[in-house]
Amino acid sequence: MKSNTATYTGFEFEVDGYPAVAIINADLKKLSGNSVFSNSVFIEIIPETFNENGHPDETEYDFLIEVEKTMIEYLEEQTTTVHVGHTTVYRKREIIFYTRDAEVVETYLEHYLSNIGRAYTIDIENDPEWENVAGFYELI
Repeated sequence: MKSNTATYTGFEFEVDGYPAVAIINADLKKLSGNSVFSNSVFIEIIPETFNENGHPDETEYDFLIEVEKTMIEYLEEQTTTVHVGHTTVYRKREIIFYTRDAEVVETYLEHYLSNIGRAYTIDIENDPEWENVAGFYELI
C-alpha cells in the first residue's frame, strides 16, 4: 500500500477561527483499525514563513512537501509504515503515519528532522484502533 499509488482526498475545516486543510490517504480507510499498523506517528513541523492564514508560503510549502516525501520514501521502504496524510493549520504542518516499527521510526525521524532547520515535535503512541484519525475517515 504505497503512497505513490494511493488516492488522497482533501478537505477544508476550521481550527480556532483559521482555515485548515487535510490531505488524507483514502485507500487506508479500509485499513483503519488494522493491528499491524498499531502505532500512530504525528510529526508537527513549524513553518519558517507563512501567509496571513498561518499556512506556509509557496517556498515553504514546497520545502515541507519535500521533507514529507523524504520521510515517506524512507519509512515505506525500510519499515512497516503507511502514510495517512497531512494537515495544515495555523502555523503548523502535521504529517501522519501509522507503523508497526515505532522504535525504528522514532530513531529515523529524530535523526532526519534534526537536520531540516525547523522546530518540530514527534508524538508516537499505541493506537491499534486508529482512533487518532477516525474523524478523518468518517468524513471520507
